[in-house]
Amino acid sequence: MSESILEMEEGLSRGYERRMEDFLRMAASTFTSWSVITALATAWHLYVESEVLKPYLDEFFHVQQAELYLQGHFSAWHPKITTPPGLYGVSLFYLAILSLVGIKKYVRVADLRRTNLLAAALLPVSLRSILKKNVNKYDGFNSNPEMLSDLWLKAEVNHAVFNMCIFPPLFFFYGLYYTDVWSVLSVLITFQLHQWKCRRIMIVAAIFSLFFRQTNIFWVAIFLGGLEIIRKIQPGRTCVGFPANPTLLDIVTGSWQHSRIYDPWISQAIFIDYVNTALSLVIVTLAQLPQLFRFLKPYLIVLGAFGWFVLWNEGVVMGDKENHIASIHLAQMLYIWPYIMFFSFALLYPYILAAIIPRKLLPSSFRTTPPSFQRPQLKVALPICAVMALIVRYNTIVHPFTLADNRHYTFYVFRLLLRSHPLTRYAVIPIYYFSAYAAIAALGGPPNAPKPRRKSSSSAAVTYQIPGDRLPPPNIWSDDEYRGKHVSFALIWLLATALSVITAPLVEPRYFILPWLIWRIHVVPCRSTGENTARRLDKKDRGIREFVKGVFWNRHDPNVWLETVWLGLVNWGVGYVFLYRGFEWAGEREKVQRFMW
Repeated sequence: MSESILEMEEGLSRGYERRMEDFLRMAASTFTSWSVITALATAWHLYVESEVLKPYLDEFFHVQQAELYLQGHFSAWHPKITTPPGLYGVSLFYLAILSLVGIKKYVRVADLRRTNLLAAALLPVSLRSILKKNVNKYDGFNSNPEMLSDLWLKAEVNHAVFNMCIFPPLFFFYGLYYTDVWSVLSVLITFQLHQWKCRRIMIVAAIFSLFFRQTNIFWVAIFLGGLEIIRKIQPGRTCVGFPANPTLLDIVTGSWQHSRIYDPWISQAIFIDYVNTALSLVIVTLAQLPQLFRFLKPYLIVLGAFGWFVLWNEGVVMGDKENHIASIHLAQMLYIWPYIMFFSFALLYPYILAAIIPRKLLPSSFRTTPPSFQRPQLKVALPICAVMALIVRYNTIVHPFTLADNRHYTFYVFRLLLRSHPLTRYAVIPIYYFSAYAAIAALGGPPNAPKPRRKSSSSAAVTYQIPGDRLPPPNIWSDDEYRGKHVSFALIWLLATALSVITAPLVEPRYFILPWLIWRIHVVPCRSTGENTARRLDKKDRGIREFVKGVFWNRHDPNVWLETVWLGLVNWGVGYVFLYRGFEWAGEREKVQRFMW
C-alpha cells in the first residue's frame, strides 16, 4: 500500500515538473517573441526619429490636430483629416500619464509617434490570444493535442505572431504618427473579446475602434456578426444531411425545412459550393432569425451607433469630403490578391505548385496531396477571368492622388499598368486569379494535409454514396473542429473585405492591412504530418541538436521561416529607401521627399 502511494506521489511530482518545465519554456518563448517585436519597433522608431525630424506627409495634419487637443481645443477640426479623433485622444491620455508621473511633457513630433510604439507593444499580446484560440480548434492539420505538445504549438504560434507584427505595411507605421496601428489594434481587441464571449465589453471596444477608422465597422459588426451567426445557429435535424452533389432544391429544402447549413470544408469545395453555402446560410439565418436576434444585439447596437454618427456627420468621412467621395470600386477586390501573394508567397507557393504541376512531377513533400484537393477547373477559371476583365475594363478607378504623388509605391504600379501598354492591365488577370485561388485554398489547410477523420455518427444519421473523391458536407463530420475553415468563413471574410475596400476610390496598401491580418490568422501551416513529427521528444532523446532541430524545423513549418526572411527583407528595403534615399521636387528644393507605402 505504501509503495503504491509513493509511486503515485512520484508520478504526480514528475507530471508537475513536466508541466512546469513546459510552462517556463512557453513563457520564455512568448517573452522572447514579444521582446524581439518590441525591440524592432523601438529601433525603427529611433531611426525615424533621427532622420525625419519634422512631420512627414499626412503626419503634418495629424500632428496639428493632436496639438489642438493638447491645448484643449476639442471643438476645432483640421479640414484635411478624414478619420475620427481616436488617435489624438490616445495621445492625449498617454502624454497626460507621462506628465503625471513626472517623465516629460509634449515637446516634439517624436513624442506623438511613441503613441504607435505603445500599440506595437500591445499588438503581439492580442494577436497571440486570437491565434491561440483559433489554433485550439484545428485538428489533424497542425495542433491535434494528441499529437503535439503545448511547447511546440506555442512556439509556432509565437513565430506566426512575430511574422504578423512585422508585416511591412503595418510595421512601417510603428515609426510614424498615423492612425493605422491603433486602428488595427482596436479591431483585434474587439475580435479577442468576441472569442471570449464578453459581449458588453465587446460593444465598448467595437465603438472604440470606430474612433480610429470608419471602415472598421465592417470588421467589428459585419465580420464578427457573421461569425456569431455561424457559431450560434441551431444545428437543425441532425438525422438529415445533404447529398455529395446537391441540387438547388436540395439546398433550399434542407436549409428551410430542416435548418441544416450546407457548409463544406474549403479544401473539399468547388465553386458551386460557395454559391450553395451562401444560399443555405441566408435561408437558415432567416428561418432562425428570432432565435438569433438576441445573439446579434451587440453587433446591431454597434451598427446603430455608426448609423447615428453618419447622420450626425452628414457623411462617412470627417473632412476633405470632396476628395473622398464613396464609390463602387470593384477593382479593389482584384488588387488585394496580388497584394496577399506578394507578402505571403512563402506560404502560398505550395498551393500554386499543387494547382498547376501534375502530381507525378511535384516535389516529394507534395506527392501526398489527396485527390480531394480541388485544383482550378478551366470551366470555372474562364468565366471568373472574364468577369475580372469586365471589371478592369469598366471599373478601374484612378484617383487623382494616385498618379499625382510619386512618393507612394502605388504610383509606380499604376503607371506600369496604365501607361506601359493598353493590354498590360489585362495581362495581369491570370495573376489575380491564381493569387485569389491560392489565398482561398490556404484557408482550407495545407495541400499535403491528410484527409480529415470522420466523426462517428449515430445509426439514425443519413449516409450517402460519395461519387469519386468528393467528401460529403460536414453534417456527419466533426463540425466544430473545422469551423474556421469552412466555406462560410471564407464568404464572411470576403464580404467584410469587399465592404471595407470597394467604397474607396483611392488605392493604398494600408487599406488591406486588416484583410491580410484576418486572413493570416486563419492560415494553417504546411507542416509535415509524418509519424516522427507527432512524436514528443523526451529528456532521454532530447539533446541540444535534436531539440533545436525539432523546434525550428521538424516540428515547425519551414515556410514560416521563409516568410520571416522575406518580410524582414521587405521591411529593410522600404525602411532604407525611406530614410536614406530621399529626393527633391523641382518646386521644393530644400524639402526632402521620401518613398513610402
